Amino acid sequence: MKASDVQTHPRLRVESIDVFRGFTILLMIFVIAVAAGDYRQLPQRASWFGSLPISTWNHADVAWERFVEEKMAAGFDLQAIQQMPEARLKNIGLTATDLVAPFFVFIVGLCIPLSRANRGAEWWRRVFSRTAMLILAGILYISLILGLSWWWGILQAIGISYLIGASSLKLPRWGRWVAVFGLLGFHLLMSHSVDWWLHFGDSEEPFFTISRLDGSWAKPLRVHCLPWVSISYGAMTLVGVLLGETVRDGDRRRILLQSLKLGLVFFLAGWLLHQIGMWTGAVELCFNKPDVTASYAMAASGLASLFFGLLYYLIDVRRYRFGLRIFTVLGVNALLAYFMQIVMRLFFRATHIEPFFSGAPNPVKEQWAGLIDWSLWRQFWLDRTGYGGMLWGAIWCACLWLIIFFCNKKKFYWKL
Repeated sequence: MKASDVQTHPRLRVESIDVFRGFTILLMIFVIAVAAGDYRQLPQRASWFGSLPISTWNHADVAWERFVEEKMAAGFDLQAIQQMPEARLKNIGLTATDLVAPFFVFIVGLCIPLSRANRGAEWWRRVFSRTAMLILAGILYISLILGLSWWWGILQAIGISYLIGASSLKLPRWGRWVAVFGLLGFHLLMSHSVDWWLHFGDSEEPFFTISRLDGSWAKPLRVHCLPWVSISYGAMTLVGVLLGETVRDGDRRRILLQSLKLGLVFFLAGWLLHQIGMWTGAVELCFNKPDVTASYAMAASGLASLFFGLLYYLIDVRRYRFGLRIFTVLGVNALLAYFMQIVMRLFFRATHIEPFFSGAPNPVKEQWAGLIDWSLWRQFWLDRTGYGGMLWGAIWCACLWLIIFFCNKKKFYWKL
């Protein structure tokens, strides 16, 4: 083992990291709840960085799906819709919902220098085993929803990002800057020049699963992003590592300055690249979450750095504490919270509670709405649009939060 492999920095407990992680988990649970319930006409509907009009509580690419549904209902066929001027904005934009995955991988990178402190060869074995476990856990998670197959989702992307971020510690600090732009530049080049890079497995066939052996074997790789496109998430993790090194050193002033510097550099670089794409029509340069474009990766990393800097100032510098438990309960047990949402959904389905959260009309909601002849009562049970949908998303989050709170009390944690 090389002397350089051993760090002499003491391990720190940075409370703002737990809050940041918990905030991201809570946001993820909420947007999954409103998406799974198919809640429509959510508030804060606008064009987000050039997207088609959509609520910030939906992914920007959902705007295209909604647009197609509306036009087909009006009598247009798909081919005619794809020829409309709006088609160039397919999947373009950046909403608050689109920041969930980038915030996750940024936090992973932020924590890598902290977890590396005072560990030698044992840490590197941990890196490879954790990468493998994250990939397998991701397959298990999506298989619980869609059926057993080799799905590629966000946990797998986090696993690859973690490996990239950890490996970057072998580089000098300037080398990590080169690696960020090198990965994103390579992704941008391949996206522009190699058709299969973004469109591999793009098929109308059903997914291959153990119960549908005649399905497309490549399509399960497209559930979140294609495996090789995960290198763009790896670049976001590297930005987190750049900040994490400063956090490890513990100088509060430098931490705040570094979060501001990284935030402005990467957000402005991503925004400028996006604007060039919008001006020139080169859509591969624009914000696009499904393709994890370079502009999206840089802008989201920049926003993550700025948001962490704000949290660090409030929590670790100014010692603000009020109301933070709602985030820390989830932040200290994030993986369990991630998996528990599907366990809770399966339990609610088995016990016939899930229809309460559905956006579509069903007898269960009608029955409860009819118990009291009061308009607000009926609206509460039947309306899943606008702020009514957000309310039911919040109720779903509260149920999961209570489960994780109970698990924490019983000291039941799940970490990989």
